Amino acid sequence: MLTRQMSTRQMLTRQISMLAVFGGLPAPCLVGETVTLKQLELEQEGTKLIRQVRDVARDVHSHADQLNYFPEATHISKRTQQQHLDQIKSRVNEGLRPALKRLTEIQPQLPAWHQDIIDQMLTSAKALAADTNSAIRNRNSNGVVNNAYVELIININKHAEALAKISDAATDYVVAHQQAAEAGLKVPSH
Repeated sequence: MLTRQMSTRQMLTRQISMLAVFGGLPAPCLVGETVTLKQLELEQEGTKLIRQVRDVARDVHSHADQLNYFPEATHISKRTQQQHLDQIKSRVNEGLRPALKRLTEIQPQLPAWHQDIIDQMLTSAKALAADTNSAIRNRNSNGVVNNAYVELIININKHAEALAKISDAATDYVVAHQQAAEAGLKVPSH
């Protein structure tokens, strides 16, 4: 896909150059086209990061789902529960945090719908991180599965599921928009 994106960019650059040479485009038009290419690159980066958030959210959801069943299972060790919590913590810190940090950096340069998606993802991610920290503290402090801990695990699962759904919808929108444009349909610009 990267090769296709690069060839599209190269093709656009070539077309712009040809227009400049043969059509006598003034310099401001060329600068405008460069901005458009930069905007396209930022949108593609944003979409890639949203997919990364989706993948991490699905992974966290899977671990939290496993923890949802553990309180009833007396044969599951405390160590196994802790391992799932550690995996969730790791995925949040190493997967979500960098992707969301970069998304917030480029957010002002993205279309409004993209900015709204990022805001929604940030809200879910912050709640996910807070509940994960609370679950780890709660679990570490007494080593006993209690109602507060179970509620935190349920919330972690809900936040991860919401994050996955938001990013899935955004990814589906981008793909559908791109397919419509490639099919020659008139679609609004992002």
